[in-house]
Formats: sequence, structure tokens, C-alpha cells
Amino acid sequence: MGNEPVGTSYVFYLHEEQQQVVHDALTRQALLSVDANSKRGEPMPYTLSSDWVVTCLLLLCFILTSYVLSRGKQHLKEEFKNFFSIKERSNLFDETTASDMRHKLSLIFQTCLLEAFCLFDYFIERGSNILHDIPHSILLISLIIIMVIFYVFKWLLYLCINNILFNKTKSEIWLKSYFNVIIWIGFLLAPVVLLVVFFDLSSTISHYSILIILILGKILLVYKCIHNFFNNSYGAFHFILYFCALEILPTLLLWKGLLLINSYWF
Repeated sequence: MGNEPVGTSYVFYLHEEQQQVVHDALTRQALLSVDANSKRGEPMPYTLSSDWVVTCLLLLCFILTSYVLSRGKQHLKEEFKNFFSIKERSNLFDETTASDMRHKLSLIFQTCLLEAFCLFDYFIERGSNILHDIPHSILLISLIIIMVIFYVFKWLLYLCINNILFNKTKSEIWLKSYFNVIIWIGFLLAPVVLLVVFFDLSSTISHYSILIILILGKILLVYKCIHNFFNNSYGAFHFILYFCALEILPTLLLWKGLLLINSYWF
């Protein structure tokens, strides 16, 4: 009768629906399958600025510096002036109060933090083997502890040797001058560390800057050591033995020890 058979449209509808189901299944399978030639996404490289431990410790440095400068700035200025003056005996007005001592210890600890950052950044730049087995935060905290122990050891070493070789006044002047230089090194290292952490300062520039700061600190120690202990012409040989044995040698031993730990770490 020219009319379309009953149910033909329904059969076409089922066929199209089946084709759509097959198409969706193939699409889903293609999305879930992994191409053998495709590359996996690489994790983001480690950066100091993204490490919350680094950020917290730098914030601690900022708080310590702000606290000390707000309360003991005048004492720091006097210490700086006294460093370049030649004194045979202590002045009655140079007595250090308990609060001044707390301020100095806070700034010395800040220097330990910043020097530990410098060592930590050096190990990262060199691709240290330690970083593969120890979390970054643990390594950084370990370096801070090492620097604190190092300066405590230096303090005890100078205290013992100077009390044997020199009088008490000269020993006190030297220890005060020594720790003042350590504090100034911390002040100079602070901007370098900030540039390294937050502005990705070139490793070459940062390493040379740190080296110059450390050499400047040694020059100041040489100046004070000569004027305090060996101001006579015949004391040059004694000065070389004293300074190399108590200042240069411990620093080299610390550096070589860290390098050996890194090279023999598995």
C-alpha cells in the first residue's frame, strides 16, 4: 500500500543507539589507554623558595635581626667602633649586660642559619648524593646543628688556648672581637641568601660573593689578632702558627669532612 512496514523506524533507532554505545566505549578505551610512545610528566624540580622549612627559617632570621636592631643597635655600633681601637685593657663602660649577650647569641645563631643555607645550596647545585636518601629539611637542619657545634668548639678551643698563652684581658678582647666578626658575616650573608632563595641568583655569582664575605671576615680576624696578640715584630712566626692552627685548620677540616660525607654517602 506504499506505507513503511511497521517497526522499521524502531529498528533504525536501535541500530543508531548501538552504534553510539560502541563509539562511546571506543572513545573511553582510547582515553584510558596509555600510548607506549608517550612521555610521562616530569615532576617540578626542587627549589629553595618552595620549601616551607627554608621559608620559616628565613622568617626566623628576619625576626631575630629586627628584634636585636630594635633593642641593641647602639651596643652593636659601640662594638664596631671598639673593634678598630687598640686597647691594652678593658674599659669599665664596655661591660656587656645580659640582654646584650642574648642579642649577640641570637645574631651568632642567625649566622649559623645563613651559613647552613649556603652549604645546603652548594650541595643542591652539585647534585649531592645525600639528597637522594635524606629529606631536604633534615639535611638543612643537620647542617645548622653542625654549624652551631662548630662555633661552640671554636669558642672552647680559643678559650682554652688563649687562657694558657695570654692574659685574661686579651683573651676576652679576642673572643668578643671574634664573635663580632661572625655577626658581621651574618649581616653580609643575609642579602646574598635572600637573592639565592627568592630571585634564583646565579650560582657563580653567589659562590664568589660568599667566598669574598668569608675572606673579608678572615682579614678582619687577622687584623685583630695581630694588634691584640702579636703586635711585636718577632711575633710574626707565632702568629702564623696560632692563626693557622686555630682558625684556618678547623675550617678546612669542617669543609673536607662535609665533602667526604657527601662522596661516601650511599
